[in-house]
Amino acid sequence: MPIRDEKTFTDEEFIAAFSLILPEDRAREEGLAWNSFPDPKGFETATREEFAAYEFKGPRSYDGDLLDLLSCVSESCAERAWALLGVTRDEGMRRREDFRNRFGLRRDEQP
Repeated sequence: MPIRDEKTFTDEEFIAAFSLILPEDRAREEGLAWNSFPDPKGFETATREEFAAYEFKGPRSYDGDLLDLLSCVSESCAERAWALLGVTRDEGMRRREDFRNRFGLRRDEQP
């Protein structure tokens, strides 16, 4: 079946992202909660029957701020976040810098 659940970001990446803006215990709790949702993929090749049988009817949607936060974790996270946002590397880097400035994140905490 082409529709499958695959995590785009690991639990550890979500926890790392939230640890930039929350205390450690809350970061773990929030990171695991956010990443517990299914991340369905394969809709582009699913048959009508497979699509109808699947519980979720579309891919997971990520908020821009959440993707900007995840882009602060690592270059690998940034590449995946920017791909989901549909922005170039240069635009993604500008977005990440704007996000850092908006939330007062130190540059040594991110890539």
